[in-house]
Formats: sequence, C-alpha cells, structure tokens
Amino acid sequence: MYSQTRAQLTQTDYEFIAHTLGHTTQEQAAILQLTSDPHIVTDLLHHRQLFERSMTTPPLFLSISPHLFFYIFVYRALDQKHIADDDVVDYVAGICVEFRSHEVLWQLASTTEGKTIYLVDLLNLMVTLDRHQQYFLRRYIGNLSLFLTGFFPDFIFQRSKKKGAPSLEYYESVGRTQYETAAGDSSTYDLHAAPVLNTLAERFVEIRSAINIFTDSYLHLSHNKHSFEQIQRQISTLDDESLKQSLDV
Repeated sequence: MYSQTRAQLTQTDYEFIAHTLGHTTQEQAAILQLTSDPHIVTDLLHHRQLFERSMTTPPLFLSISPHLFFYIFVYRALDQKHIADDDVVDYVAGICVEFRSHEVLWQLASTTEGKTIYLVDLLNLMVTLDRHQQYFLRRYIGNLSLFLTGFFPDFIFQRSKKKGAPSLEYYESVGRTQYETAAGDSSTYDLHAAPVLNTLAERFVEIRSAINIFTDSYLHLSHNKHSFEQIQRQISTLDDESLKQSLDV
C-alpha cells in the first residue's frame, strides 16, 4: 500500500470530512472516530461531496491541507475515466503537493547562475550518477513530466507550436520511459512504489488526460477556458472520449 499522502492528513482534514459527510453531530462524531483506520479513511475520501465542497466559492480548500485537496481532486479526475487506483492517486497527489510551490518545482530546473535546465539536460546528467541517484532522478523527471503535462498543457502546446519547443508527446514519452525504468529498480530502493510506477508508465497518457479535463474545468490555470487556443489543444491532445468529457464537465 502506497499511502504517503494520506498519512499526512491532519485533524482539520478529518473534521472537514466529518462535517461534510455527517448530517448530524452524532454522525460527524462517529465519522471522526473512524478516521483512525486508514482503510476507512480511504473509503471516505471517495465521496463526491468532499470534492464539491472543496471547490466552492470562496474555496474551502484554503482551510484544509494540500494533501487532502489534491487527493480529492486527483481521485475525482481519475474516477471520471474509471482509472482511479488509490495508491496511484496517492502518488500523483503527492507530486502535486511537492510541486505546488514555484521554488520546489524548479529546484532542479535552473542553476545558481540563472541558466535554464531542460529535461534533456537532466537526462544527460544521468550518466554521471550512481544507480541509487539515477533512480530518484528518474522519478523526479517522471513526476515533473506528469505535473507539467497534466496541469499546464496549454503552456507546453503553445510553446511547441510557436517556438518549436518540445511537444506534449515528448514529455509523455520521457515520463513513461523514466517511470518504467524506475519501476524496475524499485524493488531495491522503494518496494511499495513499484506497482504505482508501473501503472504510471503504462497509463501515463490516460492519467495526464484525466487531469487535463479537471484542470480545464475547475482550476482554470491558463485563464483561457473555452478559448480557441485551449480547444485547439484539447482537439490535438485528447482522444475522442476525453474531448467529449472535457466539454461536458
């Protein structure tokens, strides 16, 4: 069981869950008592009411931990495409928590001299590292590729179209390959991560597409919802079913 994100939930998070799902004070108290069982907590996190309440205006996610918010968000995104696996959701939510800060996101993306480092530079760095270091760099590259393609596909698509920068497919290929290789080494360095990394390698595009749909519909990170540029990107990078979902959500 891979549960690093769920293990970081706070008492405030549990109270949010109880107050959202419990209709009476007695029910809320009963739910709080159940939160000591991680398997029951996982089941509770599946309730759509949690997602709906976290997306209200003003946003209630500001009062809960990023671990809870992103777990709920990623679960609903993957469940929409019937690919929600709790360990995969937990891992992807953890990526979101880690990269939500601009400073953390680019900790390996620039030098102290201000030079921009690209994915190809990180890949070239691999030959200078020992196997243990390579393992964690591969996971970092996979995580970065998934985060950027999942939450900022418009940025990647427009840069590729206008400036000849790497395409979304390039990031997908790099992410899949790094996850696949890291999965093979996980038995040595992180046994619980192996099945998750295998799934991410096999279903990278499906997971990326699921996050795209919910990011476009609920987070509006590009500030161009239903713009011509966004629709053009959706048509170019989503399969027919995902495109329909992106317009229906």
